[in-house]
Amino acid sequence: MLIKKVHIFKRARYIGLVILIVSLLIVSSARADDNSIKATSVVKFAGGIVSAYFIHEAAHALVAGATGTSMNWKGGDITQPIQFTEHTSNHTKGFAINSAGLLAQMATSEFILLNDKIDKNDSYVRGIMLINILNPLVYAADYWLIKKTNRSDGNSYTGDLKGIEFHSNKTTADIFTGTMVALVTFEAYRFVKTQSWAPKWLRNDGEPEHFNLVPLSSGGAFLTYTMTF
Repeated sequence: MLIKKVHIFKRARYIGLVILIVSLLIVSSARADDNSIKATSVVKFAGGIVSAYFIHEAAHALVAGATGTSMNWKGGDITQPIQFTEHTSNHTKGFAINSAGLLAQMATSEFILLNDKIDKNDSYVRGIMLINILNPLVYAADYWLIKKTNRSDGNSYTGDLKGIEFHSNKTTADIFTGTMVALVTFEAYRFVKTQSWAPKWLRNDGEPEHFNLVPLSSGGAFLTYTMTF
């Protein structure tokens, strides 16, 4: 079947960049006055969810624009609301485009977690982090087990992780997916620790965690992790 190529308009990369910057600025200024459930909290939470999806898709468009790759967009289904088709025979560019969305989400999570000025209990931030945590995990589950969104059909594919496999190989895609799951799981743990509803032993207030590297007589080393309950 012939696929009509639609070139990304020249300003796509700038629009994607603006979305990323605006989203991060909103996160930086977002502060929660109270923890009660109210209309503004719901709106901010929904806004965070939408922003997380925008960050994901904008990253695809930004990298495609930066590499001069044409692509077109269409509506998808509940498992993948927005779908794109990239038109490149260059596997390096294809890999970069397909990995950009998930990498952008993980990078955004790290930005939030490492910035002490960001209120981690703000509804907007919680919305972003919810999608930044769930979306990569759902992608991984689909790629490895469900295979509804991530699948191949001859010389075409759907799904970011299947696109990574298409432009590299199965081993590379598995390593990318496994690393992503490990990082996102760690990010989820660190984020939950910041939440006001988290139990005190998990928040570990006033009792920092400790990582220690203990040398062994055999010449190796043993890594220990201590958390006070």
